[in-house]
Amino acid sequence: MGNPSIEQLQAWQEAAQGKLIKLALAPEREGVADFIKEATKQGVTIALGHSNATYEEAMAAVEAGASVWVHVYNGMRGFSHRDPGMVGAAFDTPETIGELIADGHHVVPAACKVLIKQKTPQGVTLITDCMSAGGCPDGDYMLGELPVIVKNGTARLKKGGNLAGSILQLKDGVKHVVDWGLVTVAQALQMATSIPAKSVGLENICGSLKAGHPADFIVLDDSLELQATYIDGCKGWEK
Repeated sequence: MGNPSIEQLQAWQEAAQGKLIKLALAPEREGVADFIKEATKQGVTIALGHSNATYEEAMAAVEAGASVWVHVYNGMRGFSHRDPGMVGAAFDTPETIGELIADGHHVVPAACKVLIKQKTPQGVTLITDCMSAGGCPDGDYMLGELPVIVKNGTARLKKGGNLAGSILQLKDGVKHVVDWGLVTVAQALQMATSIPAKSVGLENICGSLKAGHPADFIVLDDSLELQATYIDGCKGWEK
């Protein structure tokens, strides 16, 4: 990873035809504040993660305009009483949004509860961080050039055993936070739909079912089990 570059930002914007929505960076890199200010001025949401930044470095990035935390707890400096770290900064900024991998492996239910209590359900988005083996049987897979084994609900690097992304499906993350007694069904659904859309400024385009929005949605039963999927208003799958 290199230091953020405004010149690189412009190159990305040109490649994306001005449609760049979100970027993630590590707050401890050089030139972060100026990069964040320029990116947010262009309408790009800045997320913070994959970082060993201190609490102070993370808070400075938020002051510059960063507003999202990449999968809180994972890939960031943790919290302690002498070093609040990235996690402490996420807890201490109610105006920001924290992403959460609610699979019970990346983050155990008690830690999910703490994050949601600190930031409220409106300050948390459910994500998956799912790798390409998501939805596939247990077995051997690749994460880029790294061999991965999927077993017992996790994807782990063959060398070292570290988690290699998740195999979580978003509907299951919704079900988990409800089954764990952390939020209501309505709150969980918002954490997977309207709140993520709002976190990147797309709430007027997607994230809810209303006139003018794409009719892309799933149907869940009372047990939050998948019953059907719809794409652009057309049924794509039914149980």
